Amino acid sequence: MKKLHRSFSIIPAVAILIAGCSSGSKSGSAAAATADGVGGGAASAGTATYVSGTPLGNQLTTATITDPSLGNITAATLTIPAGWKLQGIEMISACTFQPWPVIRAYSPDALMQYRIEPVIGWQWHPNAKGTFNSGCANISGQMSAANFLQYYLGTMQGGVHVVGTMAVPSAYSQWAQGLAAQKNQANNGAAPAMQVQNTADTAALRIEVVNGSFVVEERLRTVVECSMHNDRSTAMSNALYGGTCWARVDVLTAPQGRLDALVQLVDSNNLPHGVNTPQWMQAAQQRQQRQNAQAIAALTAQEKAESQMLYQQFQQIMARSQAEHQQFMQQQESQFQSAMNNANASMNAQSTAASDWVDYSLDQQTVAGPNGTAKVSSAYSQTWSNGSQWYQTNDPNSNPNGVLKGNWTLTTKVHGNGQPE
Repeated sequence: MKKLHRSFSIIPAVAILIAGCSSGSKSGSAAAATADGVGGGAASAGTATYVSGTPLGNQLTTATITDPSLGNITAATLTIPAGWKLQGIEMISACTFQPWPVIRAYSPDALMQYRIEPVIGWQWHPNAKGTFNSGCANISGQMSAANFLQYYLGTMQGGVHVVGTMAVPSAYSQWAQGLAAQKNQANNGAAPAMQVQNTADTAALRIEVVNGSFVVEERLRTVVECSMHNDRSTAMSNALYGGTCWARVDVLTAPQGRLDALVQLVDSNNLPHGVNTPQWMQAAQQRQQRQNAQAIAALTAQEKAESQMLYQQFQQIMARSQAEHQQFMQQQESQFQSAMNNANASMNAQSTAASDWVDYSLDQQTVAGPNGTAKVSSAYSQTWSNGSQWYQTNDPNSNPNGVLKGNWTLTTKVHGNGQPE
């Protein structure tokens, strides 16, 4: 990936966590048990919270995530369906330096998931030459949310079948527009050379992908926010000319025929309805103040000769023809059809190896206990069950009996089809 310029923008305030952040959640039962150690999922997500309840009902519960960059302080409380498990951390975007949650919430059978992927950022400052940032995407200009989803499809492995666009909930769009409006309002009092124009855009797609040996449906939804320096009246503003964008993608995954029900559950409750803790807000704001001071100090060194390389790259990307786009989409469709044919063949010859591959692809394992088999996270070496809940740990000396309610039994790991290993 080519390196783009580090952001010169001054961050006005800590970003709002998640669409719909406001009052407390419509929670059901509280989290019943927590696992120690580090779980799997996106960005090596942290502690998994296990809760009891009926999957895909309208009962909700809450769980928390931490921020490893601030001493594992509790960063936010999120709302998820009761019975689901949550893994996640607060993570700083490598390109824009703003903190955002990265989470994976999933049903007990792991067939339904809600993921918030790491934020993707990019920058372009054609008149400045300075420090490059390896964390930025290879994009060199403002991009709409719909176009960004096309870019994101190109990063997915294994082929994708694009079903079509989906409506974006009004609450989500209003949240995105609100972020841009807040930044523009705070920007009004800045010096002309430092003023930026902030924009927001949203879009969603329905796709199908092959996961292991079966086809699943997914909704990809994104918000794209850009901050652009348009003033070139002074040497400093000319050096800042360009912009910084970030995009965040959240993904809903469900078996074929069940995606709409999951979308309804998530959107009607505005999940995950994150609420930042005051302690984290204070610590994050102090860190941003330090970063802003460092950025201002670095600006005086950025008034250098013009560099056209990134701008030319942007022009090449934007000049890509519709025929090339169609060729790309046909290739993705062909890969999808090939993968689906292979999946159908695999389903006709069920075996232990196939079931183990499904577990692997879903970051899960199959365990056998007093009440039969169950699918749980693969991030832990030991799994305990009390008949209705699960407790996982990597500590061989850990025993929830006497600590958590109920009688807990250590389960045995088996193959994905239930056969003993």
